[in-house]
Amino acid sequence: MANPSAIARRAGRTLLLASVIPMSLFYSVLSFVGLSVAIGATVAWYYICLLARLVRRKPVVGATVLGAALMSVRAIVAFWTGSAYLYFLQPIAGTIATATALTVTALAGRPLLERLAHDFLPLPPALTERLHATRYFRYTSALWSLMYVLNAVGTLWLLSRSSIGAFLLIKTLMSPVLTGTTIVISYLLFKRLMRRENVLVRWRGIAPAVPVAVTVPV
Repeated sequence: MANPSAIARRAGRTLLLASVIPMSLFYSVLSFVGLSVAIGATVAWYYICLLARLVRRKPVVGATVLGAALMSVRAIVAFWTGSAYLYFLQPIAGTIATATALTVTALAGRPLLERLAHDFLPLPPALTERLHATRYFRYTSALWSLMYVLNAVGTLWLLSRSSIGAFLLIKTLMSPVLTGTTIVISYLLFKRLMRRENVLVRWRGIAPAVPVAVTVPV
């Protein structure tokens, strides 16, 4: 496996571009200008990121493509109806659609989760083959689908019971907690499956533990 610091930089960069910056951009523009401009600015951010990757001939990040597609649909509905409620309600449908896509592609043998995983974590080909053999991506696809369903149910409950301000605050806290919990469970499942398969995972740049011979006086 790649060095943990390299993995953290790659995951952090992907998370920053696909989630943190567009979310911060949306809420900042919403506070100072308005909903319509905030939606337009966020959609523009996703497409600028995609265009920049294409121009530089670099691999397109799957999370950015997914974000651009979902934001485009949300923007069309919001501009067509002029309803802020429908704009915030749409992520529920997007979340359910993502959960469905994860499940269907996993059952079809081409898990979408694998493509997204490579955006955050570079996996060696040999390890990827072993993960396929242990059905790791199928198990984690089911796990992440469940997380998205719980997120959708929680979002719908918040949207129907709280004000827009309270909704944004609680939603901002709820999503990272659910995502972080799912990441931890996915990692623990990874360790368990690799241990069961007698696969030793080593981190590049970190020397493996070497047994030390101990002399016992007789």
